[in-house]
Amino acid sequence: ALIEPMKDQLSVRSIAEADWCRLSAIAMTILLILSVILLSFANGANDNFKGVATLWGSGLTTYQHAIAWGTGFTFLGSLAAIWLGSALAAKFSGAKFVEANIAAQLPFLIAVALGAGCTVLLAARLGLPISTTHSITGALVGAGVTAAGFSHVKFAALGKGILLPLLFSPIVALVLTVAVQLMLNRFGWKKGINDCICMDEPKSLMMAPGVSASSIAIVAPPSLRLAPVAECQTGTEMLRFSIADGVHWFSGAAISFARGLNDTPKLVAVLIVAAAYNARMNYLAVAVAIAIGGALGAARVASTMSKKITPMATREAVTANLVAATLVTLASPFALPVSTTHVTSGGIFGIGLLRRDEANWSKVREILLSWVATLPLGAVSASLIFILLRIGRH
Repeated sequence: ALIEPMKDQLSVRSIAEADWCRLSAIAMTILLILSVILLSFANGANDNFKGVATLWGSGLTTYQHAIAWGTGFTFLGSLAAIWLGSALAAKFSGAKFVEANIAAQLPFLIAVALGAGCTVLLAARLGLPISTTHSITGALVGAGVTAAGFSHVKFAALGKGILLPLLFSPIVALVLTVAVQLMLNRFGWKKGINDCICMDEPKSLMMAPGVSASSIAIVAPPSLRLAPVAECQTGTEMLRFSIADGVHWFSGAAISFARGLNDTPKLVAVLIVAAAYNARMNYLAVAVAIAIGGALGAARVASTMSKKITPMATREAVTANLVAATLVTLASPFALPVSTTHVTSGGIFGIGLLRRDEANWSKVREILLSWVATLPLGAVSASLIFILLRIGRH
């Protein structure tokens, strides 16, 4: 008789504990989703303008048109990552750098997403173009060391798989930008080439002999001309198209698309590990958050990259953009986690080298220092968040 009430109490306690565990798991999953949304928003605010920084910096268009162009093509790249980004998502899941049982824990995943998100958002507020990839890498290290200890973090795999591509990509972009631009200058692009296609207005010709002045004059059909830009702008054109400007717009679209393709899988990775909702819906949610972040929060980083590093002409900007677009696009199929920030900035630094006396080297140093600080700041943020979550669960 005494045992039965005790059994009932134990049963009620077990049910209550099970319900608490389920509620706790649901709450942690919601927190994870919100953390990834914050990271994606911060990514858009810090990164969306980088692909089109040269469009505004060279005076080709306004800030509003540039950010709309960059955000639109970034969104398309994010959607393309649904089918093309699985290899990168697997690399940033954390399973290759810490034990699988640690990488699958919700507190670890939340710490990675929230630590990286806070780091990138802070940089966006300060107008410093840092790498989301670096932030996530630092957060993986910080959360991994806190959760499992130094001996259980696979630093060799981390260095080979992530850090080396991140370190070398801006150097490659800088060298290629300078080399390509010097080659183009050697072949006369700097002096001006026929890169403007014009359609001139129809011209009235002489009247036909014996025809009264009230009769219709003979009109020549519109003519097409290929000329340097300076000669193209005569005021008589019905239509004018600069080949260099067209390539510039295309290169900005290419970088933005490649950035969406390369960055989105890194942001979705923790959601895939946690099996949080449908995989395609995860990609769509991240893509929307990146777009909103770019639309609302990109102005300060845009000013830094477009106006505060170096003046740039259209042809220099086109060179830097095409180099960056090529590197980032080629990296995605090989699952190389290059940073769009580093690649695009490396190209702009290359323009600065070509314009040594006009570049703002103090701003370049400031940006480089922020890159150095990104990894440790992401690591410390993720470590503190993981500790707080662990205390909260107990």
